[in-house]
Amino acid sequence: MPMKNILITGASGYLGTRLVKQIGTKKDIGCIVGVDIVHPVQADENLLFYKKDIRDPGIGELMSEHNIDTVFHLAFVVKPIHDLKLMHDIDYNGTLNVLNNCHEKNVRQVIATSSTLAYGAHKDNPEILTEEDPLRGNKTYPYGYNKALSDILMQDFSKQHPDIILTILRPCTVFGPSVNNYVSRMLFMPVAASVLGYNPRVQFIHEDDFVNACMIAMEKQATGAFNITGDGTLTIRDIANMIGTRLLPVPAWILYPKLELLWRLHCPGIEVNSGYLDYARYPFIAGNNKAKQELGFYPKYDSKQTLEITAISKKRGRKKC
Repeated sequence: MPMKNILITGASGYLGTRLVKQIGTKKDIGCIVGVDIVHPVQADENLLFYKKDIRDPGIGELMSEHNIDTVFHLAFVVKPIHDLKLMHDIDYNGTLNVLNNCHEKNVRQVIATSSTLAYGAHKDNPEILTEEDPLRGNKTYPYGYNKALSDILMQDFSKQHPDIILTILRPCTVFGPSVNNYVSRMLFMPVAASVLGYNPRVQFIHEDDFVNACMIAMEKQATGAFNITGDGTLTIRDIANMIGTRLLPVPAWILYPKLELLWRLHCPGIEVNSGYLDYARYPFIAGNNKAKQELGFYPKYDSKQTLEITAISKKRGRKKC
């Protein structure tokens, strides 16, 4: 069996770090090359790390130098930033640069991460979104909107370059013992505002299940998009009750402009703009039947179990402090 040489963008991130570790356990791996704009917190003996922006054309040189045949594209601006042009440039043009270099350097397979947020949170969404539904990421929330644009870009690229196996994974919110991002920080606050009159369903995927989905995608070599979600859903109130957060329902006409003002003033602790509230107001539940049937991916943890595991970990962390 030929050895695989792998390149991972976003290798120092929350999910990239776990993917590097998992790939390192495989016997048919030649080398693992990681690129990111920050160094890994902990060095991995299996990783050849390069500090590099995904917009850098030099990524192609790394692909040639290490005979890369498989690329995991995870790099994305996860935490919203105020410079929207820069955020779009990194997310969209960075993805385009990675894909173009994959084509030029004869990379055989690309596994790229999108998100269920790419579908957008809308009141007219179907009860269960499938991979056939249009991507309508909310323009008011840059992360979801850029995910939709980048996902469409990847689909178009795949049609133009059928010689490359391009798998698009669309995970829902990824949680687990190691999570520490703006979503988990907001969710685990003692008191949190909610939009009065709305109690949408939410779904989670465990970090281990996400990494497992990446590994399965590499082995199955299936082209196309796949929703990677945990079974079952929870409402906003269910989540608050499980983790002990007190919800303060606020009318939308008050909450939206207030959050937007605090965001624009760069107030400490405000990590999202008002567009995020649409995703805490309207449903965007994605079904995972296609992933089960075509990839053979079955999540080990459902949404409720994933949240419970995350909550236990957070409580232990607070006790240590």
